[in-house]
Amino acid sequence: MPKLMQNERAADGVQAVALTLQILEALAASNGGTRITELAKALGTTKTRIFRHLRTLMTLGYVVQDASDESYRVGVRLATLGRAMAETLDVLSASRPIMKALRDDLGNTVILSVLEDGRLLSAEQIDGRSMMAIGIVIGSELGLHSSAQGKVALAFGPADLLDTVARGRLRIVTSQTITDPDRLRKEVEQTRKQGWATAPSETMTGLNSLAAPVFIGDGKIATLAILGSVDDISEKPTRKQITAVVNAAREISGKLTSTSSRNP
Repeated sequence: MPKLMQNERAADGVQAVALTLQILEALAASNGGTRITELAKALGTTKTRIFRHLRTLMTLGYVVQDASDESYRVGVRLATLGRAMAETLDVLSASRPIMKALRDDLGNTVILSVLEDGRLLSAEQIDGRSMMAIGIVIGSELGLHSSAQGKVALAFGPADLLDTVARGRLRIVTSQTITDPDRLRKEVEQTRKQGWATAPSETMTGLNSLAAPVFIGDGKIATLAILGSVDDISEKPTRKQITAVVNAAREISGKLTSTSSRNP
């Protein structure tokens, strides 16, 4: 019986999420404001349910109400979310062919990560050609202090990000993870000078990555990296690996910044 009640609550939750999305879609599709009565009729539910969802969406900034006629329309936060998604799709579209070419050249798994609001999130992966699959979960957050991609983000991202991370708790991930703020600052400075970073066994024992910055435009950045074992990617990678990753990151940057300049 308790299990049945849990399933019922889960179903109710799914229905609530579905109705919320339907409300947002209806408001986004309308040219002007939409009233509660119109939404309830269009979505086949009660005005009370629509009102509860609208109140929550207004609190979060996704919906606003026009005081003159009590109609509702999408808010700035939803528009901002839409622009962020469009930017991410542009980045992925520009990156995939270059990532595949890099994988074909070096054989390693290639990963693209995007820095959003101080968090570095994996956005795309092209699997390597080795017998053993090495990769990460798309959408997972990478440590800014414990990954090659994180060092690149700290070196080329917002000026205050390094100070924020260095003053915080540098969580131990492996025995090789950097936990000393001064050492982190030195490695980030070195990354800034050479244009790339590695992190042997700092995220996971036995694994290493080689990362370089991708400049999206408007001061935003992403990172391009190859991933492999410490035997395949040493602390000081081969000249071929460094050149290939840095050049691929520059090629993606060139495509994105030229697109950004054409579409202000």
